Formats: sequence, structure tokens, C-alpha cells
Amino acid sequence: MKSREKVILVHGLCGSRLDMWPLARHLRRRGYDVTNWGYLSLLGRIEQYAEELSEVLLKAEAESAGQRFHLVTHSLGGIIARTVLMQHKLPQLGRMVMLAPPNQGSFVARHLAPYLNWLAPTLEQLSDAPHSYVNRLGNPLAEQPFELGIIEATRDRVIAPGKVILDGYRDIAQVNGHHGILSWYPQTLELVCSFLEQGRFQTSAAQVDSPTKLANPLSS
Repeated sequence: MKSREKVILVHGLCGSRLDMWPLARHLRRRGYDVTNWGYLSLLGRIEQYAEELSEVLLKAEAESAGQRFHLVTHSLGGIIARTVLMQHKLPQLGRMVMLAPPNQGSFVARHLAPYLNWLAPTLEQLSDAPHSYVNRLGNPLAEQPFELGIIEATRDRVIAPGKVILDGYRDIAQVNGHHGILSWYPQTLELVCSFLEQGRFQTSAAQVDSPTKLANPLSS
């Protein structure tokens, strides 16, 4: 790792910067310059949040001085970041880790949207319905060459198994945990650091339980 590479963290729906605090602390201890970005995740839409996040990412790009910066997102945060990356080229973006991203939508969002969309308009956008926002959103990996790692929660009650996939990812792993607190598991912290440092999920058995690795489409 180069000295003091920047990492920007983005939390999910109904969350706050506290959700990403364990990751922020862990990454700082590993020598990264961390920005734990927060936003009001209720009442707004993905496009609004993406406009706010784009200011943060474009600033990181402008201040990079030729050095890479990275992204780590949780749930809705990954879709917000995807939206920004479809709108802006960020050549200095090196690696991105998505924690439990609803890349192909969420069945829970589809069921809750008719009742709670007034409070969280992103529910309708995150639905797993074929024509929802997230299922019409393009794939930034086809537009710019950053490396993507995905971590899936095995006990996720929000996203169906396999619905985290985004074509072109570099590596993927599973953590035996729940959707909402995926960013708090020690295994998650080590997996994130591993990917940011090496571009793959590899951890020491002495540090955490061995992660479950899923098939990597780029290895065939």
C-alpha cells in the first residue's frame, strides 16, 4: 500500500456514519486516510444522494496527485456509488468493496415500498422488480477499469442469495452474518483490508475464520 491512500466509506439505507465506524477505525490503523461520509438516507432518492456523493469523489479525484483512492460501500451506498460512477470518470479510483449491495434489487424493498415509500423513496428504486431503478442502472465496470470486490452476508434477510452480483467483479466472498451489521464483523474488516491491499480476498486463518469464496467469473 502506498502511504496514506484515501478510502471513502458510504453507509446504507436508514444508517449513519456509525455503521461504518468499525471499518473507519480499522482502516486508519492500517495507515489509510479515511473519509467516513454520511448522508440523510430517508426521504430522498438515489439521484439526490449521488449528486452529494459526486462532490466528495470528484474532490478526491482532484486532490489525488496521481495516487489512487478507494471506495467501501454498504447496501444502498453501493448503488449510490454506482450511479456516480455512471456519470463521472474517476481514473484514480483503484479498488471498491461493496458490502451486501442490492445490485439486482431487494425483495424486501419490493414488499415494503407500497407502505413505506413515503418515508424512504429509495425502496421502490431498490426493488428487485425488472424495471426498477437499480435494474435499469448501467454497469460502471464496463466504462472504467477499477477493481471490484463483493462481500455477501450468508444470513441476509434483505437481499436474496446471489443478487449482490455485478458483472465484471474481481473477487467475491461470504461472511457468516447479517445484512445490517455486516460492516461490524471482524471477518469483514480483514476481508476489506485484504482486497484494498491485494485486489483479492485473502485473510490469515489466525486472524479470522476462513471466508467462503464463491466462483470468480474472471478466473475462467
